[in-house]
Amino acid sequence: MSTLPTSATSDAQQQNSHFTMPAPAAPATPAPLTPQDVLADGQEQAEFNGVLVRKGSIAAFIGNAKALENLEPGTSEHEAVAQQIRDLKPALDALELFDVVEIKNPDVAALLASGPR
Repeated sequence: MSTLPTSATSDAQQQNSHFTMPAPAAPATPAPLTPQDVLADGQEQAEFNGVLVRKGSIAAFIGNAKALENLEPGTSEHEAVAQQIRDLKPALDALELFDVVEIKNPDVAALLASGPR
């Protein structure tokens, strides 16, 4: 078995002593996200978590949720708005909206809970 002489080991250590390990980089702070970062100007849709989502989906959901408050249950208008909310759910799930937003309206919450997630 061969070993390096002590002086050679010391010389190698001395030669490398000016090399220091860089400090670990701090985790990157996420930059603010702008609408243009999500959909470029002129872009109408994008894929999120495997689902094609049209621009305006969140605004349409909010508008329909507000409209539902003023519609009589059982009417064709109420059902049309309720169906649109159900139809928007997959896109909203793909955007992970409900991970950060709580639905206050119990009727809207029930509609969302009735569909697949």
